Amino acid sequence: MAKKKEKDFLLISIISFIVVALIALYLVLNKGHIGSIALVKIGDEAQGEKLTQTIEVSLDKEYISSKDKEETEIFVKVDGEAVTEGVEYASSDEDIVKIKDGKAVAVKNGRAIITVKKGDIADSAEIQVITPIKNMTLTAESKSIKVGNELQMELATTPSGASIETVSYKSSNEEVATVTVNGIVKGISKGKVKITVIDSYTGKEDSVNLTIK
Repeated sequence: MAKKKEKDFLLISIISFIVVALIALYLVLNKGHIGSIALVKIGDEAQGEKLTQTIEVSLDKEYISSKDKEETEIFVKVDGEAVTEGVEYASSDEDIVKIKDGKAVAVKNGRAIITVKKGDIADSAEIQVITPIKNMTLTAESKSIKVGNELQMELATTPSGASIETVSYKSSNEEVATVTVNGIVKGISKGKVKITVIDSYTGKEDSVNLTIK
């Protein structure tokens, strides 16, 4: 009886070994896949996955001044880690922005794409060269509008040709009046509201008080 059990155990062990060996051989021949499912990574596939990297570029400033030939830092990360060595920098238009010592330098007004490359991976970011606003004044033809009506705010800036891409508008109470990115106010309900324009580059702002009737 004991010998029979030993033979049965030995037979099961041999069959199990053969099954495992066949599965292992199948995985090797099919590069770790069963159908479309990858159970293990083998050879070049595993090596390629291990070497895959990601690169990310960011700029210290989105806008820089042409008047002051302003510059901004270009930050590069590979797999989340800051890097500087072995990085290639390029500007899509060096008449607008040029690259110097890992920095973007303003040349003249316009938009450009900054591209960074390390090995076979690359990323890019947009930058705009502007003429900063020195002074700005917000006005309106009327200090009151009716509910449902619209009013175009008027913005005067100096110097002549100052860039207004950096300005935005906000309402002190959007339940009373809303304002669009172009400075168009719409009366929503009766009350008083303050419309403010803000220049994100200089931090300057101005406002007008309106009454919605």
